[in-house]
Amino acid sequence: MDHHEKHDIPSLEGRIRNLSKQLKHVADDTDLEEMFVFLHRPGWTTPAEYLLVSGIVDVMHEHAKAMVSLKQVLINGSRAVELNPQPLPPKAE
Repeated sequence: MDHHEKHDIPSLEGRIRNLSKQLKHVADDTDLEEMFVFLHRPGWTTPAEYLLVSGIVDVMHEHAKAMVSLKQVLINGSRAVELNPQPLPPKAE
């Protein structure tokens, strides 16, 4: 972002709130609990399908770890930002 551009704080706040909602949806593991039922069914999957499901689980796990790291960087970076007040224009006499 060009430092001369105006900050749209309400838009950024809305995007952060939307991100929070999306992360809550991702964290809801209700549907993943159903996987435990599937896994124990006899003949549930072929070796190829197992590789596909296993690979997706591994990648999702890596993405989740990355999201945790990114969230921490976002919060720590935001906390470290100091107020940078702009100088006031000279008073008209």
